[in-house]
Amino acid sequence: MKELVLGIVFLVISIFLLNGLSIVNTQGNVNYEDSNISTNSTQLFGEPIYKETSRQQSTSIVLDVKENIKTQDSYIANGILKDVGNVTDKSTFVTTYQPDGNISSSTGHGIISTSDGEIATYTGQDLGMTDANGTQKYRGMEIFHTDSDGKLAFLDNLIGLYEYKSWLDGKKSGIIWEWK
Repeated sequence: MKELVLGIVFLVISIFLLNGLSIVNTQGNVNYEDSNISTNSTQLFGEPIYKETSRQQSTSIVLDVKENIKTQDSYIANGILKDVGNVTDKSTFVTTYQPDGNISSSTGHGIISTSDGEIATYTGQDLGMTDANGTQKYRGMEIFHTDSDGKLAFLDNLIGLYEYKSWLDGKKSGIIWEWK
């Protein structure tokens, strides 16, 4: 089973590496660096199901520097979930950086919650790349689970494909598509 999941992750990351990164601004509108390339992601996967609108908090802890640098990054973000509205996303990912520092891989867990207390959990895995300007791009997948029979019920066993971007000035953005 683990090999199957890793194979799927490799396939998904390969697809995303060939596509451009979309960016969500603070008003929740999607702006594209290269609209032709990013439009391909939306054509493949449909309209996004989640758009991050802001980050309330973000922390990073260095776990290891002896072999490869490894960090644990946690955040709390606000976003808009399709057919639900405003949600909060809390997660922690462990990231391992390759020796050159420009490529990383992350695994993590998170919780999506609504203001009335519904929750869905997810596990995620991604590949990160840092460009010459220090901008980090993460592309990967999240597998959701929920026992909810309410607004978040559609997330149960849903596979989300995501793109997140982090700039040196601290800005961050993210978007998730459903893999149908």
